[in-house]
Amino acid sequence: MLDENLVFHKTEAGAREIASPSRGLSPKLRRALILVDGAKAVTDLAPMFRPGEVEAILVDLQSQGLVSLAGGELAPVSSAPPAAAAPAIALSRERFDEIRQAAVREISHRLGPNGDALAIKVDGCRTPEELRVALREAEKILSSFLGAEYGRSFAQKIGRDLL
Repeated sequence: MLDENLVFHKTEAGAREIASPSRGLSPKLRRALILVDGAKAVTDLAPMFRPGEVEAILVDLQSQGLVSLAGGELAPVSSAPPAAAAPAIALSRERFDEIRQAAVREISHRLGPNGDALAIKVDGCRTPEELRVALREAEKILSSFLGAEYGRSFAQKIGRDLL
């Protein structure tokens, strides 16, 4: 498992790939390559992808020579799969409830009665994983009503709070 405080940057090959795509990267890998900027840590990138995906994405980009650690070294990767790793700090029930309630309030405030079904769905989430799934739907709906930038920032903020 990658240390969540590691910072990656694009290599010269990565910068060339962004400027002139030639490797046929998947949209997800390309998005990650664009987001890697030498300032964001793994923990900053994680909310922008599905839970547990960021490590495999960064390892793939690193193996292709498109990103490296900010110091130019290879990131150490454990042989244990990411799912086997326990979270560093478990989210308390009270904190989870606060995060979920904040999401419900924001949806209700921004969408009014148009957001009732979504607010009920988010309020019904009982685990951080369920809430992350609901956030993907919330991002799409908020994007359609309020613009892509708002939908993305809402999902990223709530997603970061869940870490």
